[in-house]
Amino acid sequence: MIKKIDILGIQLDNYTVREAIMRVEAWYDNNVLNVIEMVSMQMLTESETDPVLKEVISTLDLAVIGEKGILQAAGVDTMQRIRETEENDFSDEFLKRVERNRKSVFVIGETQEAVDELIQELSEEYPKLVLAGAAATENCVGDLEGVINELNAATPAVIISIIPSPKQEHFLVEHRDKINANLWYGIGGFEVHRKRSKIKGFFFNLIQRIRLKNSIEKYES
Repeated sequence: MIKKIDILGIQLDNYTVREAIMRVEAWYDNNVLNVIEMVSMQMLTESETDPVLKEVISTLDLAVIGEKGILQAAGVDTMQRIRETEENDFSDEFLKRVERNRKSVFVIGETQEAVDELIQELSEEYPKLVLAGAAATENCVGDLEGVINELNAATPAVIISIIPSPKQEHFLVEHRDKINANLWYGIGGFEVHRKRSKIKGFFFNLIQRIRLKNSIEKYES
């Protein structure tokens, strides 16, 4: 199986869930912030006009392919990888390991509503997950130093970000050096579990597949 794929000049990881989790487990002993993000078709097409977004995706420690349309565009759509991607197996296994190993988690998002919804979902799906704290950037007046200070005071092992892309990537570029944690897991606009309605999801993904195909054709021509 090909472990790296190239889309629009960006290298994405194509590890199985087991392989990806094994890599992540080794990072808890690092003294640096390792960054994992779920990558969508929309993020890839928007990276063409957003150099910060492109730079962050290109330098991720682990770029988790979040949609099967990316696998199909790269021609590496094996049954195993399609199933793992459709069922969001990486997120589930990652959070199970975080829960089992008692690693503390800090949730950061753009709105308080989104943060509260994720915390509720995490508490239902992973009841033994250790929540160190949470913050919404909308509650921070002026710059975001208050959010960074709150995050660092909680001393989490893992940060789960639901800040929408590309705001998430711009936040990382500006504040990464100030963050004290082992792992940043950027979910962005993805759900922890696939709860988006099938009709909405079908048409949204169809549009994104067309956009990505057009971008690839333009890039390769």
